[in-house]
Amino acid sequence: MSKATLSISAHALGKRHGRAWIWRGMSCSVAGGGTLALLGANGSGKSSLLRILCGFDGASEGELSWSMGDEGLSRELLPGHISYCAPDQSLIHDFTVEEHLAFHRTCRLPSEDLTLQDMVSIAMLEGNEHRRVGQLSSGMRQRLALTLAFATPSAALFLDEPTSHLDAKGRDWYRSLIADHRHDRTLVVASNHDAEEVPSGAKSVVLGLNA
Repeated sequence: MSKATLSISAHALGKRHGRAWIWRGMSCSVAGGGTLALLGANGSGKSSLLRILCGFDGASEGELSWSMGDEGLSRELLPGHISYCAPDQSLIHDFTVEEHLAFHRTCRLPSEDLTLQDMVSIAMLEGNEHRRVGQLSSGMRQRLALTLAFATPSAALFLDEPTSHLDAKGRDWYRSLIADHRHDRTLVVASNHDAEEVPSGAKSVVLGLNA
C-alpha cells in the first residue's frame, strides 16, 4: 500500500451547472488517514463534491489543495494516488471476473500482498471467476467494483454510496472490507445519510438542496 496518505483542504468551493448553483461556500478538510463523510439527500450535490475532492471535476469557484506528507500534490497527479468507486462506475461487462481483475492489475500497480485469487475471495466471487461481469447480479458487481478500489495501493479511497445494491450480508461484507483492507488510508464517503456506509468518528459535511 502507499506509504503516505492524502490530505485535502477545500475553502469556499462552489459548483455551478449552467446558470444554476448546486452549492456555494463549501469548506471542508480531512487530514491524512482521516475519514470525511459527505451527507445529503438525492440531488444535494454530494457526488459532485466527491468528484471535485478527488480531482475528477473542477470547482466553479473556491480553493482546493491536496498534499501527501509535507509535499503538495497537483490535480494532474492525483489519479495515480487514489482509488474510486461509485454506483454508476463502468465495469467491462464482456470480461469475465478473472479477466477484469487481471486487466485492472495491468492498469494499476497491484498490491504486492494480494494475488488474483485473493481478490476473487475478497469479493466473495469464488466459483464465478469465468462468468462474464454482465451476467453477475448488481450486488456481485458492486462487490467487484469495491474490491478493485480497496485492492489497489493508494493514498486515499473515494466511495460514492458504497452499499448501493448490497443486501444485509453485503453491507456486513462492506464493513469488514473497511476493517481489513483500508490500511489507514484517507477515506471520503458520499452517503445518503446511511450510517452503515460511514465509519464512526468521521468528520461530516451535510449538503442541502438549494431552494
